[in-house]
Parts: sequence; structure tokens; C-alpha cells
Amino acid sequence: MNRQSLSWILGIAVLAGGCASPESGVGREYNFVSNESSTARFGETQPQVDGARILARVGRDIITDQQLKARILERYYGPRALNGLVRESLFSAEAEQLGIRIEAQQIAERVAQEMTAILGETFESRRRALSQLEAQGLVESDLRREIALEVGPALLIQAVVSHHIQIDEEQILDLWRVTWKEPRRKVDHLAFPSDGADPELCGTIQRWAESTAELLRLGSSLESAVELPVGVKKKFVPRMGSGWIRESELAGNAAFFEVFQVAEGEVLGPIEEADFGWHLFRVVETLPKRPYQDVRAQLLQQLRDEPVTDKNLLAVEALIRNRISVRMESSSVSTGVSLDAIRSKGDR
Repeated sequence: MNRQSLSWILGIAVLAGGCASPESGVGREYNFVSNESSTARFGETQPQVDGARILARVGRDIITDQQLKARILERYYGPRALNGLVRESLFSAEAEQLGIRIEAQQIAERVAQEMTAILGETFESRRRALSQLEAQGLVESDLRREIALEVGPALLIQAVVSHHIQIDEEQILDLWRVTWKEPRRKVDHLAFPSDGADPELCGTIQRWAESTAELLRLGSSLESAVELPVGVKKKFVPRMGSGWIRESELAGNAAFFEVFQVAEGEVLGPIEEADFGWHLFRVVETLPKRPYQDVRAQLLQQLRDEPVTDKNLLAVEALIRNRISVRMESSSVSTGVSLDAIRSKGDR
């Protein structure tokens, strides 16, 4: 299961009725913002309106602590949360019947993946993200705990839905054709654009690509190997990335096809491309081709771990409801808070 599938599960829960914690943010982009109230010094008097403490001002609007409490009650104790708990209970019962279990190790691995995706892989990216988190009075363990609360149910729902999906043999063959049918190589790629540059600047960019190639050969990372020369505009900053490529994808370009002729770890280039600029490739890893029958089971599982559609999830839920009765004892869930009484009054 990949990160997209977790994001999808949490998204569809809101679409079809909500999950127990619909606003936790797992699988989404995290935009950390400063919270003025969290930085208030001890003993300071907080501004109020109609007896409610003001937490934030947005133009002429105000946001109070009572509004925040009402929103939390509505989302976590209202109909959406109840529907989410019903769905979770339905899928838990189906998982038990099918013998599906989510092990603690699976949850721990997924939490680690989510933490890396949110905070980044480098020391610097993690430092920046954690600094933004701390500006809200939170620490890394708070984020980890919030993710862990969502991962288990999301993995369970994904596993149950995947079990019911019918996968044709042709689907497995299609995946084999783009993976194991022919050799693949994982490469780091740097593309230095020079289109539109004058001859002098073109020469500068070419020398820049050459010096970067030398740094890559010495083992530097892509990010650290690239340093913008003085006088070169940002629009000429190279594009960088890593990925798997197949021989057939480069068959029409003799120069690029050399990627499959050099040894692992070697750097190829700079290679000039007409009407673009220069390319650098560093070969990271090689995977040979494998017979279909040797990898069929692996490919089948890979397809089952892919994000399922909302149509599939709702269909499986309907199937479970046909076997397990669901009776709502109340047509509504009260939050115990009058929303009209605490609407924003605005600046007066």
C-alpha cells in the first residue's frame, strides 16, 4: 500500500459520511502556521467578546474559543463522526470474517513513511518542519501520535476493499510489461536548460554542467552538487529527479541509451540535447528482467495495494451492510452547543 492509498481512504471517508477523526490531516499536505494564542505570555489578559475569548482575527471577522469548541464537538461527536464509527465497525467485522489483521509492525512502518513524507528525508528539511511545528506549541511526538490514530483504520479498510476487488490476468500482465519484462535502471537525472540563452551564457551553463558532473562522480547528492553560478538567472536552474527507466523508453535516442551501457555508479554526460541544453545521468541501481510466472504473485499483491476507487469502497460497504444490520437509534446527534449563539460578531 502506498501513500496515495492512505490519502484516498481518508478522503473518501469524508465523502461518504466522515471518519472518526476527519480533520487529522494524515496523507495530506501539512501547512504549519503560527498560532498567536500559543505564544501569549503567562498572566496576560486575553481579549474577549460576549464572554468568549478571541483566538484569531481574520479581517473583520473574529474566531473565539467557543467557536473552536463547537467545531470540535460537531466534527468529532456529530453525525459525520457517528457515520465514520459505523463504517469502521462494519469493516472491522468484515476483516474478522475474512481473517484479515493489521499487525503492529505494519502500522509502525506506515507511520514512519508518513512522518518521512511530511517532515522530509534530509536533516535540514526535518529541522524546518519541526521548527514550524514547535511554533504551534507541538512536538514531533504529537504529530506521530495523530498519524498513528488514523493509520490502523485506514489500512484495515484498504485491505478489506482490496480483498473484494476482482483483478483480471490481463491487468497483471500489463503491470509485468512495464516492470519486469525488460531490464530497468534507476537513475539520478539533472537537466540544464539553455534554450533562449546567448552564446556566452550557453558556455557558462555547459561548464556548470561539466563541473556538476565531476561533483556527482565524487559522490555528491543531486542537491549539493548544484550551485547556481553568479550571473545565471533562476530560470536556468536545472531540473532534477530520480526514477526507473526501461531500455525501450530510450531506444529512440542513441545518446541517452548509453545509460544502459555504463556501470552502476557511473555518471554519464553532459549530453547535449538540441533546442534544450545538457543532461547528466548517474546510474544508481539495475534490475534485470524476470519471467512472468516468477513475479506474478508479487504483481498481484502490488495491484491489490493500489488505491481503490470511491465506487469500490461504497460497493464493498453496501455488500457488508447486506449481511450486517445497522440501526441508528437516533436520527440526529446533538453537540449540546448552540451554534447560532456563538457565531462571530465581527469587529465593532
